[in-house]
Amino acid sequence: METKDLILRNWQDSDAKALYEMCLDETLRKSGIDFYNSITDSRNTIQCWKNDKGFKVIADKRNDNFIGFISLGGMNRYDGYMEIEYAVAARYRNNGYAMQAVQRMLDYGFKEMNLSAIAAWVRSHNKESIRVLEKCSFTYEGRLRKHARDKSDTLCYSVLREEWERLSRLCIDIRTMNYDDIPSICRADGDESQKNIDYLKRQLDNQEKGECTALLALYNGAVAGYVFLYYKCRWGGLAGHNIPGIVDLFVFEKYRRKKIAAMLLDTAENIARQHCNKIYLDVCLNSDYGPAQRFYIKRGYIPDGKGVYYKEKICEADVACRNDDELTLCLVKEL
Repeated sequence: METKDLILRNWQDSDAKALYEMCLDETLRKSGIDFYNSITDSRNTIQCWKNDKGFKVIADKRNDNFIGFISLGGMNRYDGYMEIEYAVAARYRNNGYAMQAVQRMLDYGFKEMNLSAIAAWVRSHNKESIRVLEKCSFTYEGRLRKHARDKSDTLCYSVLREEWERLSRLCIDIRTMNYDDIPSICRADGDESQKNIDYLKRQLDNQEKGECTALLALYNGAVAGYVFLYYKCRWGGLAGHNIPGIVDLFVFEKYRRKKIAAMLLDTAENIARQHCNKIYLDVCLNSDYGPAQRFYIKRGYIPDGKGVYYKEKICEADVACRNDDELTLCLVKEL
C-alpha cells in the first residue's frame, strides 16, 4: 500500500533494530506503546507480525527507511469492528506521515477488509495523536476517566463505514498555486478586475521569493478556495515576530461546508511546523465573520491576549473605533 510519501509494507527481520530504537522514546512510552528489552526481543516479536495483514510498517517511499507502524486489530466486539493504532519515530514527526498512514489504513479497512467501524483510543495527554484523528475525520465519542494504565483519561474516537463512504466521494485536491491559476481564481471569485489580478500576482511573486506558500483548493477539478502562508508574516497582530501567519483563507461560497477550509488549513499548518512551533492569523470581529471566528476557535486558535486591533494597532481602552474589516482579533495556535 502506498501514499504520497509512504509505503505500508509487511514486517521484515531487518526492522528489528529500528523498532527497538523507536520504542525507547519516552513520548511513545507515555502514549501506551509497548517497548522491548533488546533488538533480539523486538526481532522475536516481529515473527508474530509478519503474516498479519492488518499490521504494517510505515516506510519512506524513497529509501524504505523505517518510519513507524500502523495496525488494525480486534477489540473483542464483532468481526467488522476494529481498532487502529499507530506510532511514528521521533525524527519523522511533524511531516504529515501519521495522517497519510491513517487515511490509507482507513481505505484498506473499509474497502478491502469490509469493516463496519474503526475505533481509536488515545490517552488524553497525547495531543499530537488527537490532532491526527481529528484531521482524519474521526468522531469523538467520549471519555473514559482514569482508564489508561498511567491513570490518565482515555478518549474514544471512531469512523463508521457510511461516514468514510461519504468522505470518499469528496474529490478535494490541495496543491501549490501558480500564475496560470490566476484567471480561473478570478472567474470563480466573480472579480476579474486588475486589482484582484495584481493582488494574486503579488502573492505568487512572494512565493517565488521564498517568503510564502500559496495553496489552491480544487473540488472535482474546479477552483474552490485558497490560502497564503507567510513563514515570517509581516502583517497582523504578530507582525515582525518571525512567526508563520495565515493570510486570506478563502473558500468560494458554493464550495463551503465541504471541509475545504479545514483541508487548506491542515496543509498550511503542516508547512508552518517546519518553521516554528506556533502559527497566527487575524480575524475580523464583525458579524460577517462569525462562522470564521467559530471555525478558528474550534481548531485550537486562541486570542493573543492583547485585546482587539484596528488597522494592525492595539486598541487602547475607551478608544472609539469603527467595526469594519480593519477591526480584528489576533489568534494564535501552538503546533
